[in-house]
Amino acid sequence: MALPERVNRRVDLTYFEGEIPVEYVYTYGLGYEEFFRGIKERGVFLASRCPECGYVYLPCRIFCERCFARMEETFELPGTGKVYSYTVVHRGMDDSPKERPALVALIDMDGADTRMVHYLLEVDPASVEMGMPVRPVLKPEGERRGHVEDIIGFAPA
Repeated sequence: MALPERVNRRVDLTYFEGEIPVEYVYTYGLGYEEFFRGIKERGVFLASRCPECGYVYLPCRIFCERCFARMEETFELPGTGKVYSYTVVHRGMDDSPKERPALVALIDMDGADTRMVHYLLEVDPASVEMGMPVRPVLKPEGERRGHVEDIIGFAPA
């Protein structure tokens, strides 16, 4: 849907209520595709190491985002990590109160130079600590689709 009018002055802005249909296809790219295939088919976390600067990426990539070197090999990491930071979410995307608070953490991944953002599971918000070891919780093997939702979250290790 295109805007029916050109807006030249901010005081003349208009709006409409309703939904804007957006259709698109999101592709993981080669590196992320390999990462999610590893989770789906084998339940493993795949990383890649830059041959030039040694930076380790989890999920794996096909080129280094720091020095642009090509990375062709992947290797398994345990998927474990430590809580770097976290927040307690009390409201949903629609601003309605959540039945139970959700914990979202930034996790330092063991063996990698990167961090992941995901839910913390099986832990009370009052007992979360920075540096707390966590392990991944995956969907059962037959239910995985090669998608970020195959990782249910991270639980205390």
